[in-house]
Amino acid sequence: MDLRVCFENMETVNVNDAAMMEHYAKSYLADFNPEWAGFIMLPHDETSRATMEPAWQVLIRNATAKTERALLDYLDENPMAAYHVHVYRRDTGNERKIH
Repeated sequence: MDLRVCFENMETVNVNDAAMMEHYAKSYLADFNPEWAGFIMLPHDETSRATMEPAWQVLIRNATAKTERALLDYLDENPMAAYHVHVYRRDTGNERKIH
């Protein structure tokens, strides 16, 4: 499976520097070997703020069920400061939101 981890900024945060966010996201998820993927527009009904602002994203390719569980546990135990974190899973076909 492939996992997409998206970072939706909280209202008081405005990061427009992709290189800085890439470093921040890859450092935060270093144990999961994330691949930087720039930004994506998420559906309004799947975001916390329901805005049209892009979310930064990383991909975790070829994840196992154990990796998925470890990632979700990590996100719950170590929230990322200033960001709402969304996770999507793709086995085949369309992705589905899992966090």
